[in-house]
Amino acid sequence: MVFAILTTYSRGMKFILLFSALTFLFVAKTKAKDSTSNFRNTYQHSLGFAAGFTTGYGLSYRYMPARFGVQVTFAPYHDGETDRFSTGLALFYTLVQGKTSNLFLYQGTHYYYHSSLQYARDFDPNFPNRMERITENYVNAGVGVGIEIIMAKRIGLNLMSGYAAYDNFNKLNITGEAGLYYKF
Repeated sequence: MVFAILTTYSRGMKFILLFSALTFLFVAKTKAKDSTSNFRNTYQHSLGFAAGFTTGYGLSYRYMPARFGVQVTFAPYHDGETDRFSTGLALFYTLVQGKTSNLFLYQGTHYYYHSSLQYARDFDPNFPNRMERITENYVNAGVGVGIEIIMAKRIGLNLMSGYAAYDNFNKLNITGEAGLYYKF
């Protein structure tokens, strides 16, 4: 299945996926000695809001039991004419844990879907305006580094930056992500 997915992507996308996988494997190998046995988060679960090009935007849940963690972000919207949702999945690896901040690597994947009714552009005066459904969907993926600033005992502000493939891996550019979380 992985091979089938990779054959549909461009060279840039394959490079980013390979780079992110190798980065995580390299960091995991070099930090394996002090991995999970000596590293524990006081609060493993976090709930909050996130916004990012590669991690998605909306309500977000983060689980960080040790150095490795995962974040899921989701935002649905529906009215009579528009359907829209954003969903994101991000993987984390904590490099340095401090009392007031944490430094980490991340890899994020964001799927965006938007469908709405719009007037069709008919320039022939014999045909009246008609409504048609326009659909847009794409995937963004990226890797980068982030910092969590612990503002209070259970409140964390996350700022992330990196490099991403946008619009179904047709464009490459920098990315930015942010999130505000309550830890429990």
